[in-house]
Amino acid sequence: MRIQDQTAYILHQRPFRDSSVILELFTKDHGRLAVMSRGGSSSKSKSKSALRPFQLLSVCWSGKGELPFLSSAEVTPPVGNILTGDALLSAVYVNELLMRLLHKHDVYEDVFFLYQQVLGCLSESGGIENCLRIFEKKLLQFLGFELNLTADADSGEIVSVDKQYIYYIEHGPVELLAGYPSTQQMVIDGGSLLSFAADDLTAINVRKQIKLLMRYVLAYYLGDKPLKSRELFR
Repeated sequence: MRIQDQTAYILHQRPFRDSSVILELFTKDHGRLAVMSRGGSSSKSKSKSALRPFQLLSVCWSGKGELPFLSSAEVTPPVGNILTGDALLSAVYVNELLMRLLHKHDVYEDVFFLYQQVLGCLSESGGIENCLRIFEKKLLQFLGFELNLTADADSGEIVSVDKQYIYYIEHGPVELLAGYPSTQQMVIDGGSLLSFAADDLTAINVRKQIKLLMRYVLAYYLGDKPLKSRELFR
């Protein structure tokens, strides 16, 4: 089987034997898959300069089984986003999230375009936290785990700016009543939930609360294995 001219990004790569490389690709039409690039790390490789993360590529591969062979990879204009410092580390984090949450060979066209958007967002000056939180929220939505941010999950009433809520994963916010023990619970202001629902993370306290909320929710779906990319920020 031969697949030609696929739009793709490299999420991860690792050396294999002599000068070969195993690439984890995220493609628009074939989802996430691994391919072998024979001689991909060799100085004589024609595609070596193109095999970089965060760069939109046009790739071809052939072969059967779980590890087909990359036959070509070319950079697709425009040239990739310029990512440095915290923006680069954040993009590495985004890649690891996709590696952990996307099933191989399932097509995620909405997530593919979302990924392009977050890379563009991270390449712009400032607003890294906003880029990441909105990406995380929409990623969960596209994977079928949309967050309830606007309605009390028990009463059905609209979340109030003046109230606090306990957030239950795969259920939503429930009003924190007076005298109710909140130890070990994810407690968040109603105003922060509503701001996040509107993609408004302007206020510092909102950003702090939403960051904690998303870590709490993502930990549920990621399981016990910690994200390696978070160690880079330390």
